[in-house]
Amino acid sequence: MNIIKAKTAGFCFGVDRGVKMTYDLLEKGHKVATLGPLIHNDQLVADLEAKGVITAANVDDVPDDYEVVIRCHGVPETIYDKINTRRLVCHDATCPFVSKIHKIAREASEKGAVLLVAGDKNHPEVQGIIGHTRGESYVFGSLDELKAWQGPEKPEKPVYAVAQTTFQVTKWLECSAFLKKSYTNALIFDTICNATWARQQEAEDLSQKCDLMVVIGGHHSSNTQKLVQVAARHTKAVSVETAADLDPEWFKGVQTVGVTAGASTPSPIIEEVLNSMSEEIRDDMSFEEMIEASMKPIFGGKVVKGVVTSISQNEIQVDIGTKHTGFVKLSELSDDPSAKPEDIVKIGDEIETYIVRVNDVEGYAELSKKRLDAVKVWEDIAEACENKTTLEGKVTEENKGGIVVNVKGVRVFVPASQSGQPRGADLSQMIGQTVSLRITEVNRARRRVVGSIRAVQYE
Repeated sequence: MNIIKAKTAGFCFGVDRGVKMTYDLLEKGHKVATLGPLIHNDQLVADLEAKGVITAANVDDVPDDYEVVIRCHGVPETIYDKINTRRLVCHDATCPFVSKIHKIAREASEKGAVLLVAGDKNHPEVQGIIGHTRGESYVFGSLDELKAWQGPEKPEKPVYAVAQTTFQVTKWLECSAFLKKSYTNALIFDTICNATWARQQEAEDLSQKCDLMVVIGGHHSSNTQKLVQVAARHTKAVSVETAADLDPEWFKGVQTVGVTAGASTPSPIIEEVLNSMSEEIRDDMSFEEMIEASMKPIFGGKVVKGVVTSISQNEIQVDIGTKHTGFVKLSELSDDPSAKPEDIVKIGDEIETYIVRVNDVEGYAELSKKRLDAVKVWEDIAEACENKTTLEGKVTEENKGGIVVNVKGVRVFVPASQSGQPRGADLSQMIGQTVSLRITEVNRARRRVVGSIRAVQYE
């Protein structure tokens, strides 16, 4: 299976600006409160809250000694008045594209024009836009809703038309064409941001080449759901917030997967999903199948043979027989944090590695020996379970209900009842011990392994 990542996936300019602004304030020791979630990404908002940021529903909820950050979607004009009344320090993270629409909305009010807004009337960005005009306004989400509008009472009354920055491009073009024909006095402003245009166009193109499109982003994020709608016109499209939402069933029989992400999706989440998808591919292949697949042109998720050409303190370089410079970070070379590269491989050694990522522009390939070794280990674990073979491992931790044993780098859960210890015993005393156990359950899809020390003791 081939995975193609969209070039435009991830933070847009406005979101990136707002996020950096907020984190910079935190680093400087400021107490920060955002009016509503800064962006539509629960994981990032949770990280901010963990660092002390308050997500306030309204201005009254902001403590006196906190500074206010206006969310990227913007707020109505009355909110600024309340902030000034309370004399709170304010940092405006409103996306510049949204601020431009606010200016148009105020101008419509000054000119006595009707403000038409293409978008979701319940979305905070749209509510903010409406909050910057004191005149008549109407929000529509489709051409049919626009046609249902009765229009201004006076024919000569001017019309200003704008779109939510993440509105679906094709729908906006249809609505704009209708407005031009129906209202000669309409002023139509193209306010969909460039990032949205680019993302939707790439999703449109990519979805026509793929058997499945995976869109990463908040389920309540407007731009993410628009990408799903665009992709779904050509192929099966699914939406995930994090790697935990991936379903292995989606990938059965799929040859090519396209991956894109909404403008509010942080890059670490995108990388996590891509890595998990690659692991799903790897889990469904035997070691021999991976070797056979490695004969094809290199890309993420494949296996290559190479020769170690250089060893440094933190990584090794590998000649994989292509124009790419292959390198393996120490963290991808071994599970042992105390291991040194020179103790694991020597210059001239031939090794097999798993391709994590390929950068054709800069000419390098990021490789992993550890992940490939893990495939072999999983096969050994599964075989041991089937043959009831006794294995050895070291107890690494105690958790709710039992202990965890590291067996060849794989976490094996041993229930308290199978630990070989009396009922009610302090299992934490086993940490660090090497134990013999038998594998009783292997579920590779859930990456779950269960073992029993008691079965070996009994025997």
